[in-house]
Amino acid sequence: PRRSWPRRPGPASAPSGRWNAAGSAHPSGVRSGSSPTRSAWPARTATASSAWPAPATARPRPWPPPRVVPSELPAAVPNLIGREAELAVLARLTTGVTDGSATTASVVVLHGPPGTGKSSLTVAAGHRLGTGFADGQLFLDLHGTAPAGPVDPAEALAGLLRSLGLPEDAIPGPPEQRGRLFRTLTRNRRLLIVADDAADEAQVRPLLPAGRHCLTLVTSRRPLTGLTGAVRVPVGLLAPEAARRLLASIVGEDRLAADPAATAELVELCGRLPLAIRVAGNRLASRPGWPVAQLAAQLADPHRRLTALTAGDLDVRAAFDVSYRRLGPAAAGVFRRASLVPGAEFDAALLAAVTGIDVERAAAAAEELVDAGLLLPRDDGYEFHGLARIYARERLSEE
Repeated sequence: PRRSWPRRPGPASAPSGRWNAAGSAHPSGVRSGSSPTRSAWPARTATASSAWPAPATARPRPWPPPRVVPSELPAAVPNLIGREAELAVLARLTTGVTDGSATTASVVVLHGPPGTGKSSLTVAAGHRLGTGFADGQLFLDLHGTAPAGPVDPAEALAGLLRSLGLPEDAIPGPPEQRGRLFRTLTRNRRLLIVADDAADEAQVRPLLPAGRHCLTLVTSRRPLTGLTGAVRVPVGLLAPEAARRLLASIVGEDRLAADPAATAELVELCGRLPLAIRVAGNRLASRPGWPVAQLAAQLADPHRRLTALTAGDLDVRAAFDVSYRRLGPAAAGVFRRASLVPGAEFDAALLAAVTGIDVERAAAAAEELVDAGLLLPRDDGYEFHGLARIYARERLSEE
């Protein structure tokens, strides 16, 4: 739209007019080429300057900055495989938000053991579903498993407010005021928020929007059972065929087809854990001369397996280590000694017998281990993931 500039002041008797590029004034709506106007309005001269004073310097009109729709999701992995069921669940949950049938803000917690690919799944889902949220997608890395500790909720709120366009001096200091302002700003917006790697409910709760058109996807190793009204989507191990397809997407189908038996063995030695399979695939991709059987032979030795499952900054042992270091002393002790239980599955009574504590305390410790993603729940008890058992035995021998 054309700006309406301030008019140049003139004599009280002069009719309102506009200045042309040469500095002459003309009555509004009259062309400069019209002879009556030219005779009625002599050209401006130096002697007339006192009658037509120069305008004061105009203060620029405070135009609001253009609205930027945030799109903060990281790049999605190119080979998300074996998560069709979880993506379908998220798509159904999103429909209720985008079609207006939801009555409150929706929260989904994607939880599971270390290395199951919760972040990759959630970011990929965000890219697929984000078009339904016209006001943008926000991303928070809450560092719940980072060595330096989780992000303070007040700092996370400040980041969200910045993403919504608030300048630094408009962000309140007290955390409670930041939370109230965030809920106010999001009440009538359509936003997708991804809160990755949450430590616990207390970290997440202040970050939840109020608008019924908002969807928050939270990833955590814990199910965050204290978040009222949240929908929980477990993210577990891959099915054998999906695990093989993931490996093939990294290494190439021809290479795997050359030794099907070694390929099947490698997938099982990785425990069908997405992180372990990606590490194994990256190692093979960086060693094009290796047959699949060569890496499978390295992983076959349980004393070398976790060391072999390292590629750059991808490290299976480190993923387990973060969860272990956050356990209480009792649960950590049960975790170490549980590695001595024969067989894959066990109940609280067998766990109590091996650890030397009563059944009630053994069951409580086992539940803490399940919440930390270090034990898998089963109908009649618990199960060790193969790689987690190896890690527990390492801790037992060292501690």
